[in-house]
Amino acid sequence: MAGYSAAKFTLQNLGGTPPMPDTIPLPEGLERELLIVLMEECAEVQQQVSKILRFGAHVTGTDQVRPNSELLAAEVGDLTHMIQRCIEIGLFSAKDVETAAEEKRTKLNRYLRFG
Repeated sequence: MAGYSAAKFTLQNLGGTPPMPDTIPLPEGLERELLIVLMEECAEVQQQVSKILRFGAHVTGTDQVRPNSELLAAEVGDLTHMIQRCIEIGLFSAKDVETAAEEKRTKLNRYLRFG
């Protein structure tokens, strides 16, 4: 990229949003820790869903004791617990979660191809 200065490749020049100001406080302490674990649990749910799509729900892998469906249920339970912990510290409200769930139910009823 000879001949180009770094200034030509800023987010603003590329149509992106400018960086956030340093004055906005980032999560720290317990809130940060819970967000990290929440994110990890989301990834673990994704991983189990992927295994079910690849190998089947009622299959028990050679390195597993329980079938994929039970492992998914366990991961969803872990995720549910983390959601509850986030509610407990006031990161978001149970009412907001319920509202979002109802909105999702309405969308799914409208757009699901099967069921």
